[in-house]
Amino acid sequence: MSRGGETNISRTIVKAMGVFGSIQVFNILCSVVRTKLVALWIGPLGMGLFAIFNSAIDMIVNIANFGMRTSATRSISMASDNPDKLNRISVAARRWAMWLGALGAIAMIIASPWLSEMSFGDRSHVWGYVILAIAVFANSLTLGEQAVMQGTSMLKKLAQASFYGALVGLILSIPLYYFLGEQSIVPSILCYSLSVLIFSYFIRKKGLGLQGCTLTIKDTLAIGKDFLKLGIFITLTDVVSQTSNYIFISYLNNVANTETVGYYQAGYTLIARYTGLILSALCVEYFPRLSKVAHSNMKLNIFVSQEINIALMVLTPVIVAFILFARLIITILYTDEFFIIQNFITIGIVGMVFRVFSWCMSFVVLAKGRGKMFFIIEVMDIFVFLGAYITAYHFYGLDGFGGAFILWYFISTLIVMFCYYHFFNLRLNAACFKWGLWALSTSIVTLVAMQNGLVLVAVAMLVFTAVYSAVKFRALMSRHK
Repeated sequence: MSRGGETNISRTIVKAMGVFGSIQVFNILCSVVRTKLVALWIGPLGMGLFAIFNSAIDMIVNIANFGMRTSATRSISMASDNPDKLNRISVAARRWAMWLGALGAIAMIIASPWLSEMSFGDRSHVWGYVILAIAVFANSLTLGEQAVMQGTSMLKKLAQASFYGALVGLILSIPLYYFLGEQSIVPSILCYSLSVLIFSYFIRKKGLGLQGCTLTIKDTLAIGKDFLKLGIFITLTDVVSQTSNYIFISYLNNVANTETVGYYQAGYTLIARYTGLILSALCVEYFPRLSKVAHSNMKLNIFVSQEINIALMVLTPVIVAFILFARLIITILYTDEFFIIQNFITIGIVGMVFRVFSWCMSFVVLAKGRGKMFFIIEVMDIFVFLGAYITAYHFYGLDGFGGAFILWYFISTLIVMFCYYHFFNLRLNAACFKWGLWALSTSIVTLVAMQNGLVLVAVAMLVFTAVYSAVKFRALMSRHK
């Protein structure tokens, strides 16, 4: 592949990261506004109801959909050069989303008495769960529409659907919170789900109508088998991952207390989820692009290496800034009580460098449709997670979680890299390791400086990394312009 071609891909990566990074920030802002209003007008009860009902919806949708969003996106991407095949797979994906959504909704209704008793100790909220079966169905349909848009590279339209759906959902919810109080939680969740579905459907339809494609039930079932072959392993991975997290939280609650669990959740959210927005934004464009070229090792080598280089180029100044302003970030997002997690998050954030490597390489496993291998890798990863965190807490308490996060993703990277090199005969280019070393060294220098009160050194590192990344970034974008 020519340098001009590589530059075009780099621009596509950056453009997607900018668009979806902005959308994710907007969605977080909507979530913050929603949370503040619920806390203000309804109180802790409203916050609790919101969390409980949404957890139930997510659990049912994740299990019932068999990883359809990811597996369908892969199949659609691979058919993007064949219009007839693309239409057939897209129609099949939307039908499967509808069938699995109906299955999930029925499961929600049947399980509603049990869910109410498990969450509230009685059956007072059975009808809430029954009504939210509609949200389960709507969310499943939305996943089908999103898979079509992502698989066909309609990234701008996918972003528009997410933006308008979140915005309208929030606008409709505000008067419900104010006038209905506690009774507004269920209808507000329903409004949000339906809003995202409606915008996803009409925006997708405008970009890809899927007219003139007749598909029998038999054909739909046959195409769907490919979705399920990969999707079932994705679902199993999600279930095992959620179970392991529950096991660790239960362990922590037993050996320590609920407050410690809260500190752990707060720290992990700051490290993995907020800084992980960059990786999540990259994923939307990255996975379909990999799926299209899964047959070509040469292109996979180029694409994966490029993704790692650009991710580290962008993430390094973010990590340095995070270490420098950790105390301020805690103050803004939490309270002074949470200063106890400062060592956890400033040490742990260094592990994001390894996470970039493992994350970028692991998508190759999915792009090649190796569901069983993906599941085995994730199970090994979960054992590393549990071992690292339990051992770290036993010897170092809460401060040990930062080192555990680094160790977890370092070992995870070695596991994924072994599969990447050994089973797929793929390689990372030298620039990846140079950027990795650069990111690690600057992050560690900043961390040591802050722990020794050398704030000016940390500030200098932030300026240095930001300028260096900007210069390299501009050179990359202007090459063969």
